[in-house]
Amino acid sequence: MSRAFLSRRHFLQASALTVAGGIIAACAPTAAPTTSTGGEAAPAGELIELSYFTPDRELENKVTEYEITNFNAKMEEEGKPYRMVNMEGPATDNDIKTKLTLDAAAGTLPDYFSFRPELVADFIAANYLADLTPQLTAWEGWEHIAQSLRDLSMYDGKVYGVPGGTTFTFFRRKDVMDAAGISGDQPGTWEDFYAACDEIATKTNAVPTGLPAATPWGGGTWGEGFQMVWLGFDGPIFDETDNKWVVSSPNLLKAFQVYETLATNGWLTVDMLLTPNPWEPIKYQGFPAGEVVLVTGGDWQWTFDWGPEGATPIEGLYEKVDRWEWPHESGTPFTYVSGGIGNVVAATTKSVDGCVEFITYQGDPAVMCETLQIYLGGPSGRMDLAEQCPAYAEAVNGKMAEASQLFNTGRTYKFDQLNANRISDGVARATEDIITGVMTAEEAMEAFASAILQDLGDEGAKRA
Repeated sequence: MSRAFLSRRHFLQASALTVAGGIIAACAPTAAPTTSTGGEAAPAGELIELSYFTPDRELENKVTEYEITNFNAKMEEEGKPYRMVNMEGPATDNDIKTKLTLDAAAGTLPDYFSFRPELVADFIAANYLADLTPQLTAWEGWEHIAQSLRDLSMYDGKVYGVPGGTTFTFFRRKDVMDAAGISGDQPGTWEDFYAACDEIATKTNAVPTGLPAATPWGGGTWGEGFQMVWLGFDGPIFDETDNKWVVSSPNLLKAFQVYETLATNGWLTVDMLLTPNPWEPIKYQGFPAGEVVLVTGGDWQWTFDWGPEGATPIEGLYEKVDRWEWPHESGTPFTYVSGGIGNVVAATTKSVDGCVEFITYQGDPAVMCETLQIYLGGPSGRMDLAEQCPAYAEAVNGKMAEASQLFNTGRTYKFDQLNANRISDGVARATEDIITGVMTAEEAMEAFASAILQDLGDEGAKRA
């Protein structure tokens, strides 16, 4: 990515904040303002209290509590002044984006925070994040991170966090399809996928698919569905030669037509997608009940959604559920590897060194081996974790260790480019118009392209 400066005024405009979102963010706790550029030493004997902002999600909260308690004890034992405190934020993607965007513009970001990937490039361009290259590349764990994840996490050769990742596929109710005599063979093309949806609709009482779409899902429409659909057709997406999004093209139109085809044939959970929290009726109710057969998402769903302590446990999960890769027009399906910079440090932090102490503590295999006993939300980017922690290879029926091995073989694409947040919002609007019949796929792409070009100008987007 060619580094560009993004002013706070343009940052807020690009993020398309709403009044409602502003109210949510204003009501949420924020870190104390500071004029520090980070890394300043505290007076002798004075503790440096650092805030760690995380989504308010029950299982993740348990891991955070363990990490903070034990990290603080470690710092006290070693005579170091750093102490971490938890700052629970909103739970939903849209509210997290709103809060972090407003905090960034106000100079009140938490010291260390969990992030939304579509904001990464904009935050870097606006100089909101601390460059951690010297500290993290010197850390012993750096060389053990999957190379594909390291590549995805670099911006202008700089490192801003410990790379992490997950693999994205369709999850399918194998038992429902088997009972109806429907083949579970992996669809190669989208036409094959449509044929499977038609069989599901004909031979069962279930809705074939809950592919994320529309505005209520927030960033999930972009990150849990559309990116992979777009990659299912050959053609340009982001042109790195001139740093422009390609907002009108044959492959983009084909991606929008996937939603049109699913919706017009009654193969998509349209009504559920228009509810305030669409993942609840689709992933927490419909899929566990076998009333929605195909849903999309990442590795966390084995635990966070359907595991024994998940939102809606599925008894006999590993016998009833398996995964399909994403179809591709070439007939060669793929598993998508989504990687990014992980948690990040604000440029205004009270101590870069203190945050790095916590980051490397979290990434220590011994600590990870303890926290996976509490909750394992996704695969580790450390390729040596199974060797150093044998329990990892067996955890979650081996699903996470299996996903880790895909990091260097699955398909990757760097969607986290400048103005990705604006593209994400535009895709949500376009898919909503398509699935509700307000626009055809072609009309929605034209409206999308016109809106993006108006917002970003010729310097940020183009037509193919």
